[in-house]
Amino acid sequence: MARGKRPDKRYLRQRGNVWFFQKRLSPVLAQHLGRTILQQTTETGDLDEACRIRDRLLADLADLEAELKGNLSPARKRKLFLDKLQELQEANRELERQAADDEILLDVHDVVDPEKLTPIEVAALKALNTGVVPAEVRLSICGALEDWANSPLVTRKASTVSKNTRAVTVFLSSLRMDDIALCEVTRKQVRDFVTQQLSQNKTRQTVANYLAGLSAIWTHAVDVMEEPLETDNPFKGHRLRPKATVKSYDQFRRADIEAIFQATEGETGIAFLLPRLGFYTGARISELCALRITDIQQHQRVWCLVIREGKNRNAAREVPIHHDLLPLIKQQLERARQDGSELLFPEVAQSQRKDGSHSAKASQWFSRLLTKHVSRGNRRLGFHSFRTTAITIMADAGVPEEIVVWITGHERGQTTANRVYNRGPSFKTRLDAVHKITVEALH
Repeated sequence: MARGKRPDKRYLRQRGNVWFFQKRLSPVLAQHLGRTILQQTTETGDLDEACRIRDRLLADLADLEAELKGNLSPARKRKLFLDKLQELQEANRELERQAADDEILLDVHDVVDPEKLTPIEVAALKALNTGVVPAEVRLSICGALEDWANSPLVTRKASTVSKNTRAVTVFLSSLRMDDIALCEVTRKQVRDFVTQQLSQNKTRQTVANYLAGLSAIWTHAVDVMEEPLETDNPFKGHRLRPKATVKSYDQFRRADIEAIFQATEGETGIAFLLPRLGFYTGARISELCALRITDIQQHQRVWCLVIREGKNRNAAREVPIHHDLLPLIKQQLERARQDGSELLFPEVAQSQRKDGSHSAKASQWFSRLLTKHVSRGNRRLGFHSFRTTAITIMADAGVPEEIVVWITGHERGQTTANRVYNRGPSFKTRLDAVHKITVEALH
């Protein structure tokens, strides 16, 4: 135990030098196990080890109760089934070995009382008898999704989990099913799903995204969960060939920026700073809304915003703060600290979605602002137009593309040397490029 921390002795009783586990059972467990109190030796006098054994027993009891109530998740049900099947197979092999030694024909059925088995143990016994996995414990698409989303091998982005969960939901809805065993998914079902989605005016890109998510879950089942699926991945090879259906955003004109700045001049906090940050950094609205107070840092004596693009530091970029913005950012940083907020803009904390995005309400607010104060005509304008504008201004001012990409976050070269080892231009060089972004540079 950690020094100074009182040991947790819940459900543990010491008799002599040995610790015992003792717990009153719920009515469901009591009925199944035929007792109201479970008492079991941990066979150890070491309290740390007894606590670990206690925790395993509590987890096993929770799983058993969830199974008896029918509340096990698909992935947990599948894992328990595989564990029980392995136990039965090992027990059967041991009995066969003993039977050979004693010249007595025995197998696991001679020592197992079917009436005392749980539903999953019954399914495991059926699989042992027939070699066929019962339908109720086959790996389902929901079980594979659950295991994929919670895999300890890879940290999944919340947005990716949300998208793939959506893909599974839409696919099951097309089948009019709550779940389906992976081994029962056919290419015809997937083709019908594609046809149905396209007939509902979903774009080819949207349907392709659904299939990509479903394919990733199937691949996870085969490669990570080692599920013996006999058919090829039915979500691959549908040749949708999605075309780009969305053209890039148009850049803002000088009159647009002046109108936006004038409309927000009397605002404070995010409503004042967000449009200005967008203009002077070219950052995406989702990146700006996700900024934390620890993302305001100095590098080579240049104040920067550390903008997170992915799951690790290599996927972050440091964008120098324009001299017109620096005092405003420092004021906002102080306000956030006084509010006890981890986020630079405390306002966005309340609008976090399941996919981890903080920017939904800010995007809606900015869209309304544009509609009210900017004449769009036939132009496609949005917050992303700040990005187009910043890149265009820097390019027109002669800033080399290899410097622009370190500020805006686009692909930084195709070679390993560029993508991994190149630390980019100096921060003074980047700051000089950012200072090229001015309202006066626009027409």
